[in-house]
Amino acid sequence: MKRLILVACFIYMPTVVLSQSSEFVGEWLLQLENDNRIGMPAVGSLVFEEHEDSLAIYIDGGPVNLLELNGNQIRFDFDWSDLPDLMHISIMDGTLENGVIEGIATENGENRGAWRATRILESNTSGMSPAPVDLTGIWSRPSILSKHKFDLTEAGEASNATYDPAIDDPILRCVSDGLIRMSHGPFSIEVVERQGRLFVLHEDLNEIRRIYLDGRDFPEAIDDASLAMGYSIGRWEGSTLIVESRGLKRTVWDAGGMPISSGARVIERWYLDSTGQLHVEFSMTDPVNYNRPVKMHTLRQKSPDDAEISEYSCDPHAFYRSLQLEDRLDEYWGRSINRR
Repeated sequence: MKRLILVACFIYMPTVVLSQSSEFVGEWLLQLENDNRIGMPAVGSLVFEEHEDSLAIYIDGGPVNLLELNGNQIRFDFDWSDLPDLMHISIMDGTLENGVIEGIATENGENRGAWRATRILESNTSGMSPAPVDLTGIWSRPSILSKHKFDLTEAGEASNATYDPAIDDPILRCVSDGLIRMSHGPFSIEVVERQGRLFVLHEDLNEIRRIYLDGRDFPEAIDDASLAMGYSIGRWEGSTLIVESRGLKRTVWDAGGMPISSGARVIERWYLDSTGQLHVEFSMTDPVNYNRPVKMHTLRQKSPDDAEISEYSCDPHAFYRSLQLEDRLDEYWGRSINRR
């Protein structure tokens, strides 16, 4: 069933007239307790924007519904996906006090966990002298909000509508998930640094990513490179690693078919917090498919020094055999335009 069908019941609420929205306006760091069993909160971007007499809300760049605003109390929903890419809707009730929003998330009336939002102060690291930190080692599967629906353009909606997850999902054929999906998927990574390059070894499909730190520029015609992991160039601004990736393959970046065009740009900020956890903030700009940047914030814990990444095994035979048994092989061959 297409994601478009899954969200058919997810209709945005009528405009809500506001009188006291200014205290909420701005970008916040959203932390949500969840049941990911990693021992970390899920982290992401929460943005409030004023539009005439209404308040627009975005989580990780995707719109959500304002349900109620009464003084310093707010209620909105949050659509998110579990590992099988099934949509859930949590109701977020919060109170703004002393510059912090805190509350409880519920789903079908059951407590899903506490949440907290703190303002994101502008942090301009540009021009800071490089002060590299050690990112090497194995890092756990990430904690992430997993926003379900994003602000698609007309072209993005059309691409998503034609996607069939039972046939078009590249992972079913053991084809690389691509940069975005591998970065937020439920797998560990190992980071290795060698001679001006940072290698990211993914447990997922045993994929290898190279981030060049030697000051090179992007190759000519990089937008036509069609690389699953893109071409990545990094630089240190203080102790934050800034990575830009171009040349991405036209594909989808989640199981539900959110599209990505070959002209997309991805900016990442890698840094360690005071507890040694690894934060990677993603911002993907793809005006072909999205009206505003898609944002993600992953959080990983360092694994013990003797940890190992397991070998990933994938055999596409089962996929093709199932299509044969269902008499869908001809349909599959005819959908090549949907296979990125």
